[in-house]
Amino acid sequence: MKSIITFRSRSLLIATVLMLGFSVQVAAVAGNATTDKANETHPVISALPAVLFNRHQEQHEASFAISPDAVFYKLKQKQKITIIDVRNPENFERLHIPGSLNIPLHAVKTKAFLKSFPVVLINEGFHYSPLLSECRQLVDLGFKVFILDGGLPAWKRKGSRLVGDPFALQDMKTVSPRVFLREKDFENTLVIDISAVQTETAGQLLPYSRHIPVSAESDEWFRMVNLVISDHKNQPFLSVVVVSETGDGYGRANKILADQSVNAFFLQSGVAGYKKYLADLMLSWQSKDSRIKTNRKCRTCRAEGDSEKHNRRGNLYDE
Repeated sequence: MKSIITFRSRSLLIATVLMLGFSVQVAAVAGNATTDKANETHPVISALPAVLFNRHQEQHEASFAISPDAVFYKLKQKQKITIIDVRNPENFERLHIPGSLNIPLHAVKTKAFLKSFPVVLINEGFHYSPLLSECRQLVDLGFKVFILDGGLPAWKRKGSRLVGDPFALQDMKTVSPRVFLREKDFENTLVIDISAVQTETAGQLLPYSRHIPVSAESDEWFRMVNLVISDHKNQPFLSVVVVSETGDGYGRANKILADQSVNAFFLQSGVAGYKKYLADLMLSWQSKDSRIKTNRKCRTCRAEGDSEKHNRRGNLYDE
């Protein structure tokens, strides 16, 4: 009887050890799979090339900038000036300056009649790089061209009339990660992180940002922001880009900065969205074979399998 009990005890112990070992193995496999999936989707920040988060302190050409006030003055003095909105037709129809022309940026140089008078190019503001690049070519072709400093939001903020949906102005203040990446290198782009606590990720991806948590005391918060702006106020094309971890707090910051007439823009989806964009961008640089993974058999393998299956069936019939 004693030997039977001992045998059962040993069997139970062995079974328990085996089950524990199996559970640990399953958990490890699941954990590795989760980690692998995360690494495939979002490479670690250290793997990103420095060009994606370092800053090169470039400058926009001040000679191309013209303020809304200067345009108002020219129009009031009945001076001949052509305002060209280079946004897509859908956005133009939604909201635009009365009397402005809607011409794609690349097509401006084909309109020879525009050489007769000064031309002012307008977009949503902030994304100045393509306008400045085109301006250099237009000047070489004989155009007298300027860019409206602050874009349509600045035009409206100065009190001039716009035609269309006023809510479109808020959409113009939202900057996509793609556009932000193109404009981040310019020293007149100031980045303010309003998160309660600046994360390590934000500090690594935006090392040039200033951490000023948006507080209940709006005057005190703006005073601190204004200290950052004050050293750049005489620079043309000055833009303040507000960021937070996921885009929280944008509404309050927007209200404060709008009341203070600041050219403020907001990074779409916050730091988390920017990190995802950079990870996806880096993934797109890899070869197609390394990016595409599938659990399905390829056509060749499937065809070989079907052929093998067919042969087996033939052998059965032969038998």
